[in-house]
Amino acid sequence: MEDRQDQSSISSGVVSSAYHCEDSDISTVSLVKCQDYESSNSEAAIEKALGLIGGIGSYVKSGDRVLLKINLLTGDVPEKAVTTHPAIVRAVIHQVKAAGGIPKVGDCSGYEGASNSKRYFAACRSAGIMQVCEEEKVEILHLSAQSIEAKNPGGRIFKSFVLSKHVLQADVLISLPKLKTHGLTLFTGGVKNIFGCVTGLNKAKMHLRAQDPETFSQMLVDLLGLVRPELTVMDAVVGMEGNGPSNGTPRQIKAILASKDPVALDAVACTIVGIDPFMVPSTRLAHEQGLGDISRINVMGENPVDMEIKDFQLPAGTASFFRARGLMRILHSMLVAKPVLVKERCKKCWICMEHCPSAAISEKGAYPSFDHKKCIRCYCCQELCPGNAIELKTPFLGRFVK
Repeated sequence: MEDRQDQSSISSGVVSSAYHCEDSDISTVSLVKCQDYESSNSEAAIEKALGLIGGIGSYVKSGDRVLLKINLLTGDVPEKAVTTHPAIVRAVIHQVKAAGGIPKVGDCSGYEGASNSKRYFAACRSAGIMQVCEEEKVEILHLSAQSIEAKNPGGRIFKSFVLSKHVLQADVLISLPKLKTHGLTLFTGGVKNIFGCVTGLNKAKMHLRAQDPETFSQMLVDLLGLVRPELTVMDAVVGMEGNGPSNGTPRQIKAILASKDPVALDAVACTIVGIDPFMVPSTRLAHEQGLGDISRINVMGENPVDMEIKDFQLPAGTASFFRARGLMRILHSMLVAKPVLVKERCKKCWICMEHCPSAAISEKGAYPSFDHKKCIRCYCCQELCPGNAIELKTPFLGRFVK
């Protein structure tokens, strides 16, 4: 645990003059093309991506207990591009085994709400993770099943977190995020994926304490100072654009990224999809606080410019810009997108109500009812709705200002 609290200098950036630079003081991110999830392609891409940053042996030693922290936001099938693709999980498992490590796979899935093993393992099965782990004889850990409070004296705002005990017990933590858009934070990648180390409804409590993108992103940065993965490998073969992180549109990006620095990795990923890394609050805050230097970066493999997607779609009604710059709270409801139910798509599963940290959703009549005065605009409801029945609508003034 002490190793994960070391806050070493990081570099990440809008990849430019430092491309293929050999300066040892800046972070290195590998960027490799991967056409699809066919085993031959995904295995080769993962091996190449890791080889460019020293090889798996630089991160995993024989006998190490290695936790592969996936993105298992929901129980959607892999084709929806909501979760880490099972082919990527399998390829990383093979790499860890080759180094003599003991891989285990897990997440604190937001889909569970309170710790719910039945719902969690059902999500693992429908997302294709269960099959991979069964075939590879690798244990799936239910990360929310055991919690421990971890003190974080170095955090700027958040001085403690309730984390999975498995995260703290692992010798090596490898994060496997999915490249996606996000209604609250604009982008979700390596830094955001560690939020899945917070167990059960403790994530909802964090949302309640951090009600705007700036504070929420500071929480992520504080958490990064406490739980820092030894390695981050991003699944960007097929990412998600539009209304991510669960109800957007799959988009071919055809890339694998890897780095020991999740901030640097996120900056490169943002560059590929046309997002200024400084516009992502968690990346900017990490840079400002010495957890990342996003002014330069060493990219190995492909040139990000050659892989850039010009028309990548951002979330509708993205409000990060407004709130991140501290507009007065009185204008909040006039500027910021609010969740609205589309009854025709509603499955009446009540997951939105179950996960709402501010109790802004209630059961009135046959459908969920939204109290926008209580709503803190965390968008957990939209994020976790299995039927894509919740849309984000920006008020007229917000559209005008934008």
